[in-house]
Amino acid sequence: MKVLLLAICLSLTGAIAAAAEVSGVFINDQIKTQDGAALVLNGAGLREKFWVDVYVGSLYLPAKSADVAEILSKPGPLRIQLDFVYKEVAADKLLESWREGFENNQGADSLKSLKDRIEQFYGYFDGSAVARDQYRFDYQPGTGTSISKNKTLLGVIPGEDFRNALVEIWLGNHPADKDLKKAMLGL
Repeated sequence: MKVLLLAICLSLTGAIAAAAEVSGVFINDQIKTQDGAALVLNGAGLREKFWVDVYVGSLYLPAKSADVAEILSKPGPLRIQLDFVYKEVAADKLLESWREGFENNQGADSLKSLKDRIEQFYGYFDGSAVARDQYRFDYQPGTGTSISKNKTLLGVIPGEDFRNALVEIWLGNHPADKDLKKAMLGL
């Protein structure tokens, strides 16, 4: 009987752990912001390109939501986390994907007003991303979006408008990956 109970407990523990793992990357169910606020995992999924696993994208919010308009309209903190699983993504490929994401989801006026901040963002990607690299995009109201690589702060970009443009790379009308968008929305 004890063996049976132990087996059941272990299988339940395995199921819980597996729910928080994508492509070999463990995803925390909850994180703390720099000011101590709790963010919950809204959803996580795999970014694929031509059948190649590139990175695991995770979205953390103060409360779960599958509504993009609601996510963009709430000015609270959030995190988008990218955990790379592909052996190496060249800097020019990263920049190309960021450019596509901004240009496909923003109008000409928005791109014009964000131009300097988008260029600042591009400046943080001067090297390749390799497997096990982690990028974090943490938005904190009143401060801006902190860009970090492997827990090292690269810089901060001000503005809720920049935060929304960045979020729309994954959640906009023309997302980088439709399946990843659904996964990050918890669908």
